Amino acid sequence: MSAVKYWKHPSLPGMELCLADHAAFSYGRHVHLDYHIGLVESGAQKFIHQGSSMALAAGQLSLLNPDIAHDGSCFDERGFRVRVFAIAPELMASLAGDLEQPTPFFTTPLLNHSGLYRQSLDLHRQLEQKLLDPREAEDQLLDLLSAFFPLAGNNPLTAGTLSRVRERLLDELDQPHSLAQLADEQGLSRFQFLRRFKAAVGLTPHAYLKRLRLEAAKKHLSRGATVADTAQLVGFFDQAHFHRAFVGAYHVTPARFRGQMQ
Repeated sequence: MSAVKYWKHPSLPGMELCLADHAAFSYGRHVHLDYHIGLVESGAQKFIHQGSSMALAAGQLSLLNPDIAHDGSCFDERGFRVRVFAIAPELMASLAGDLEQPTPFFTTPLLNHSGLYRQSLDLHRQLEQKLLDPREAEDQLLDLLSAFFPLAGNNPLTAGTLSRVRERLLDELDQPHSLAQLADEQGLSRFQFLRRFKAAVGLTPHAYLKRLRLEAAKKHLSRGATVADTAQLVGFFDQAHFHRAFVGAYHVTPARFRGQMQ
């Protein structure tokens, strides 16, 4: 018995997402034409990969290259819930070309990496629940994929370049600032810019922009601006998104913060 949901996100053509609950069920031997990055959220999955039997449990990632035969079944009677990022070879090749690196080939079907597992799980859940706007989703998807490429040559942006980017963002907080536009201004691809920006700051460009917007929002609210006006002024055109982001950052609602500062 299974319940399976497929969808895609407009931010990154070439990626398909899947959420599946399986109980008393098994997949026959098969291959995929895409790269598959999978994670079990609950229960455990048993599969045979190139003749070896393995168990995928919570905390691990499964990494499958295109055209590699494998099967899958429930490890026990509890079944399992699995989330999958399916990435077209053309997308992987494009990202590899941006970085002047070979297209990745996963050398092991299982990866024990708690940080990457948590990042993948959180992102997949947010994409399922449609909690991310398109630009935020694009940043996070590219950031996740960057983990599967070597870090060689990942030079951070210079202090001067970073300062110019910061001033540009601060001057136009109410503008959308696409990753492609920011990257193009520096003569870089989206993927190159994202990796070099994160190497310099420790955040993706959109996460950094969101923080700038929230810091500016505090100043507007402190001066007595309404919550609705503040959200518009700093570029949050969805008040629910603004409310959620503000609470997540400062552990107080925008309205309560405004009242405390008057």
